[in-house]
Amino acid sequence: MTLIRLHPERITPAPESEEERALVVLRALSDPGEDEDPFLIGFLMRGDGLLRLYVRHPDGTRVIGADIRPADALTALIASLPSLVEEEERHRPSPDDPHCDVLVDLTDR
Repeated sequence: MTLIRLHPERITPAPESEEERALVVLRALSDPGEDEDPFLIGFLMRGDGLLRLYVRHPDGTRVIGADIRPADALTALIASLPSLVEEEERHRPSPDDPHCDVLVDLTDR
């Protein structure tokens, strides 16, 4: 039998794709927890490295669209997302998106 030796230190890992980075964010936010009403209710890949997350407002009456860049989505952003989307000063109208009531741009975080 031929033995082939691998040298992991010589192997360069392939960079994560945009979809793989988005999947990491979606998995982190889709934990069902104990709440009947999930926080994350949908998403849309927008191109140019943007991911729009559709999340339920805590009062349950509105849907918030939050734009993020999965490449920059650090653990801190994912952990603080629920409080960031509640900040009314971040809310902008969403005239071109029928899936949400307001938009929050978190691409600068």
